[in-house]
Amino acid sequence: MNIFDTLDNKRKSINLSEKKKIKIYVCGITPYSESHIGHAMSAVIFDTLRKYLLANQQNVTYVQNFTDIDDKLIKAAKENNSDIKTISTKFIDKHLSALNKLNVLKPDYSPKATEEIKEMINMIGVLISKGIAYEINGNCYFRVEKFKTYGKLSKRNFDEMLARARIEIDEQKENPMDFALWKTKKGNEPGWESPWGEGRPGWHIECSAMSMKYLGQNIDIHGGGRDLIFPHHENEIAQSEAFTNSPPFSNIWMHNGLINLKSEKMSKSLGNIITIDHLLNQFSAAAIRMFFISSNYKNSLEYNTDLIAANERAIMRLKNTSQLKSSANIDHLNTSTFIKNFHDAMQNDLNTSMALGAIFELSKAINQAKIQNLNITYAQGDLINLLNILGININEERINDKKGTFDKIDEKWIKSQIELRNKYRKLKNFSDADNIRKELLSKGINLLDSRNGTEWIIQ
Repeated sequence: MNIFDTLDNKRKSINLSEKKKIKIYVCGITPYSESHIGHAMSAVIFDTLRKYLLANQQNVTYVQNFTDIDDKLIKAAKENNSDIKTISTKFIDKHLSALNKLNVLKPDYSPKATEEIKEMINMIGVLISKGIAYEINGNCYFRVEKFKTYGKLSKRNFDEMLARARIEIDEQKENPMDFALWKTKKGNEPGWESPWGEGRPGWHIECSAMSMKYLGQNIDIHGGGRDLIFPHHENEIAQSEAFTNSPPFSNIWMHNGLINLKSEKMSKSLGNIITIDHLLNQFSAAAIRMFFISSNYKNSLEYNTDLIAANERAIMRLKNTSQLKSSANIDHLNTSTFIKNFHDAMQNDLNTSMALGAIFELSKAINQAKIQNLNITYAQGDLINLLNILGININEERINDKKGTFDKIDEKWIKSQIELRNKYRKLKNFSDADNIRKELLSKGINLLDSRNGTEWIIQ
């Protein structure tokens, strides 16, 4: 399997035949308000990768953190006359509940920044002892100029970054580019004791410290959205590799594209977010997952309810195909080509779009095989298995309950129309029988005739 590495700007291979432990760290949310669908998309993409590796019997350790100490959290606590623990716990619980509905597996470890302060302080102390970090008035900073390859992930020129940094407020740093590892406590802010006085960690140090605690000094895949490439992941590389003297910190840096709303990046700061719960109230989890993985994970995705509704209808077609009654014929539909195409796509940089294409081709072949009176039982099982690898549960009860995504299907009426059509056919009144078929087809209902009777599927 190969995955595109942002750092080296090329695809790198993961040998699935070795059955070795694969260590993955993905940056999580800052729980100061409700999670939006951009968070959901990233979670689904990396969950799909994880599910595929697990389906191939890989030993995967998956870590995703929560940044539960941050300027935004402190502000939210103050505005709500509360504290950061109460605020973060509330939104962490809501986030996990939403992801569970989206069929996202729980991480093996979900560390919180406030519970890993000791590890961060230790890491900062080592960096200071090496002279690559320093302390001023209780604040600790990383000396960017000491890390010679700084900018290698984001492909940014150091001089250009320095020119931009000089525009910012002077924080008594030796160099405008130096980034914070530890911040001294201000006023009533939360704080922890440290060798440099009471304070709290900077944003970037937490992920390095937690990744090393749970996965070791070198990992296989570090993931997150493209908006984290700079400065967050750039700074992670610098502080981690300076700490260990053992590059690379991660063998592969995997970044997903962002979700846009009317061609504008969706973010809490812009106030143009759509929450995960809002989306789940409109569509099934299966259709939402299919929408998120319907294009290349590296590209931006435009939020489009019409497309999600189309995926809802596609899910219904797949569900109907999976529930067709199979013939007792000893001849079975051969699915090997479809399965191969699915795995080839997934192993080609997680090409979920092509993998879905293979699934729909298999579904079409099953429908044709039904007409040809072949045994489709095993093929239907293969269809479900491939969908499960992608985390798409077509038997989810909520699929039939969503309003506004597709016209309500009256199964009793459809069956009555099929019975009436069969009566017309027995009377050799083929004109009226064909008119019923055409009317059903206009509503997206296709009829499958065989010696065992007539069944219907959604087109």
